[in-house]
Amino acid sequence: MINHKNLKVLVFGAGAIGSYFGGRLAQSGNAEVAVVCRSDYEHVKTNGYQINSIKNDFHFMPSGVYRNAADYPGTPDLLIVATKVLPDSDIAGLIAPAVGEHTVLMLIQNGLGMEEEMQTAFPDHEIFGAIAYIGVCKTGRGVIEHQGGGKIQIGRFPEGSSPILDILTESWLKTGVECRQSNDIIKDRWAKLVWNAPYNPISILAGGLDTGKICADPQLDELCAAVMNEVCVVAKACGKELPATIIQDNLNYTHNFPPYKTSMLVDYENSRPLEVEAILGSIVRRASEKKVAVPHLRTIYALLKSVNLNHCHPIKT
Repeated sequence: MINHKNLKVLVFGAGAIGSYFGGRLAQSGNAEVAVVCRSDYEHVKTNGYQINSIKNDFHFMPSGVYRNAADYPGTPDLLIVATKVLPDSDIAGLIAPAVGEHTVLMLIQNGLGMEEEMQTAFPDHEIFGAIAYIGVCKTGRGVIEHQGGGKIQIGRFPEGSSPILDILTESWLKTGVECRQSNDIIKDRWAKLVWNAPYNPISILAGGLDTGKICADPQLDELCAAVMNEVCVVAKACGKELPATIIQDNLNYTHNFPPYKTSMLVDYENSRPLEVEAILGSIVRRASEKKVAVPHLRTIYALLKSVNLNHCHPIKT
């Protein structure tokens, strides 16, 4: 059974997002947090993570560091998936060796449909969705830079409450993370796409611009608003009507947020695969199903698919 006073947590995909939120969870004293870390395995195993944060720097030494989920001894109470959402990545298969009878699964990822896929793979398990609002990136081996934001929304899929959600909320709040529970995590995923769908692709397609430069260009700012509107129209067609102020709220938020490179731009600069299907394809396909016109989304989707195919290298597994 799950020990609610000292959760055993495994973070699968301990990059910038996973190590930051995993590290904050460990800071609370309510969890033993281990990580599956492949690219910086040797360094992190010896030295842990140095996280330089606008909300106080800290050092995160995981309780265990593993190359694969299968190496984790026993099974965790909570398994956090914080990987990129890429086609042909069998995340369920990769984490399966560590999933025990009572393991709860949490997905800190972008896009749509991940919870449904995980529920198909693990129909008897409790599944949480999580949405991060944060500017964070890896700048060196085991070095994470937290530049802005730092919020996380968490919710049970498809709905309902859970004692573990309460523990996670309390733990993250205790360490300065603004954590809010969601009553409709899929609607909140659509809300996050209102930001992701314009800024991530445009940061690449406009020539490698940070958010500040995008906001400073009136035509790009207008394009962002147009893309946001199309996301809202598709969301409504799918039964998830978003607040009337969400477009202006996102524009204001980004104008006032410290300029930073989007995670997609960082991936592009490092020739890593882009989350094209998760962030754009998932919306365009639903627009087609609902017969909703989304000309701006279709254009940037086609362009970004080409960039991803011709510039970025396939990820090694």
